[in-house]
Amino acid sequence: MIGITLGDPGGIGIEVTLKALSFSDKKAILFGNKNALQYYSKKLNLPFPKQIEIIDITGEFSMGRVCKENGDIAYRSIIEGIGACKTGICSGLVTAPIHKKALSLAGYNYPGHTELLAKECRTDKYVMMMVSDSMKVIFITTHIPISKVPSALSKKLIIEKIELTSKGLKYYWNISNPRFGVLGLNPHAGDSGLFGREEIEIVEPAIEELKSRGYNIEGPFPPDTYWAMQEKDCTVALYHDQGMIPFKLKSLWRGVNVTLGIPFPRTSPDHGTAFDIAGKGMADQGSMKQAVELAILMSNV
Repeated sequence: MIGITLGDPGGIGIEVTLKALSFSDKKAILFGNKNALQYYSKKLNLPFPKQIEIIDITGEFSMGRVCKENGDIAYRSIIEGIGACKTGICSGLVTAPIHKKALSLAGYNYPGHTELLAKECRTDKYVMMMVSDSMKVIFITTHIPISKVPSALSKKLIIEKIELTSKGLKYYWNISNPRFGVLGLNPHAGDSGLFGREEIEIVEPAIEELKSRGYNIEGPFPPDTYWAMQEKDCTVALYHDQGMIPFKLKSLWRGVNVTLGIPFPRTSPDHGTAFDIAGKGMADQGSMKQAVELAILMSNV
């Protein structure tokens, strides 16, 4: 039994969830606003799958706009879903897209699902991983301004996240000796310190220590050429867009966001709330379908 949080009720979360579940015969519990669910179901002619149960998160919602009411419903849906996983009612959690500004307007200051999940699960060791049929990418830093990335990087953080990822790759994907490729921070990976010393002082020492522990890891690679030839089991990006842009270019509508380091599998589609097409029946359910299937697969390991 997996749980699915319906995300911001003003966006496409409910639409892609109903479309994705039409391909599955597995039981699921939906956490979200029942009125919004019924509204989109009727408007878009999307029937409720018979195998679902709905936990109603009450409140007024607005379609296609950022507001605190939507953010509050989205937040409480996530909290209920996490609780169901903690108590064993659900074996994994799929989270439909939320809007960070709406969450903030409602008084919940989290940069994204990943950080909220980590806090509620009381862990400071976690990894955000993007997964598709052709690539896997993890992020050393996630939702922070790019100006703060250099100061946020450390040898310890890089080692910690790669160690955690290695365990996940072995456990969930049965990759016994995962191959890691680490990207540099600066142009040309610093060019021997000419364009920055983060590679010399932080990234390379982390790689060397991991190698000494038996990890199959290489880098730092210049980010501009790496993506044309990457053949690793997992790429290590140092900041959000460094990994997310190439991933979405290659895997949009097929990619899945996975959180490693929490006590249950969590997946999410690789797109946002798309308020501009909410309620129009135009949303592609491909990524949500992959997220549901991967959550079921990871829950059965």
